[in-house]
Amino acid sequence: MRRILLVEVRRRMNEKILTITIPSYNVEAYLEDCLESFVNSEVMDDIEVLIVNDGSGDRTEEIARRYESKYPNTYRLINKENGGHGSTINTGAAEAKGKYFKVVDGDDWVDTRSFIRLVKVLKEIDADIVASNYTWINHTTKMPEERQEHPFEKIEYNRMYNFEEIVGKTIIDMHATTVKTELYRKAGEQIDEHTFYVDVEFIAFPIPYVQTVYFIEDHVYQYRLGLPGQSMSIQKMQKNLKNHLKVLMRLNQYCNKIEKFAPEANLEYIRELTATILTSQMKIYISFPLRNGMRKKAMKLDAYFYHKNRAVYEKVKNPAVLFLRKTRYAAFPLAVLAFKGRRNSY
Repeated sequence: MRRILLVEVRRRMNEKILTITIPSYNVEAYLEDCLESFVNSEVMDDIEVLIVNDGSGDRTEEIARRYESKYPNTYRLINKENGGHGSTINTGAAEAKGKYFKVVDGDDWVDTRSFIRLVKVLKEIDADIVASNYTWINHTTKMPEERQEHPFEKIEYNRMYNFEEIVGKTIIDMHATTVKTELYRKAGEQIDEHTFYVDVEFIAFPIPYVQTVYFIEDHVYQYRLGLPGQSMSIQKMQKNLKNHLKVLMRLNQYCNKIEKFAPEANLEYIRELTATILTSQMKIYISFPLRNGMRKKAMKLDAYFYHKNRAVYEKVKNPAVLFLRKTRYAAFPLAVLAFKGRRNSY
């Protein structure tokens, strides 16, 4: 009897409410700030932090090992060959023991008090997704930037929603998402490796199985904005045009795959998400100087969705794209000129 009790105690000690995966590639300058933000006695027994070292060539592994050694019940280092952001999430999801799963990049961090609140909510409720606010922090000034003043303005906080109630009102992006691990795994999808912009794949894959969502106002995730080489600068998006297109077509493929079994509201949500990425792809085309052949590429892509996925095509609401369609892309040069003034920011 005593042995059975000991086994049960050990089992409970190993149970975690939340797994945080930390994609880490050459982030020695930022990783300690990230890992330290989880250090609080109120939550450390309830979480596991998987530091997925994606073949770094700097001191990333050394810093991770220090935390693993100091807090062995919370931190675990996983070394792997370089495979890109998506591969680190795939690895973390495969290794996760927590009921819930969240991704925090190694050059970002969490607000500790807000994170404690998130963990408390995860222990008290049983939503499929818990969505929290986040803050954009300017890397140079260290000050918050108002990139999203009211991300959930049509949503009431601290309330359980059936998923169909939020469709058409908001999109829960990666930084806001904490999802049940079992639902993410249920999709049976692997995020594309060696590819930028795969955040939306992480968002989309569990959606067909989501029934409930709970929103909290706390700004948990702290996103470091303005790092050198960040993938969301317009120059990087131009350079990685094919990566962005690859992710768009993966979402299109996923829309078609789940049509047979996903609830209509969940399917509509993924179509809306895909439409936002289609819009972004058009904006990348527009961001190039004229005479780069981007008008033909934009027309070809838009025609593809018109014929192959009309539901996504019709969900595009961006005024510039709608104007281009209305003029049959004759106004493309005007759109390029209008975008020229903001070419350094996306």
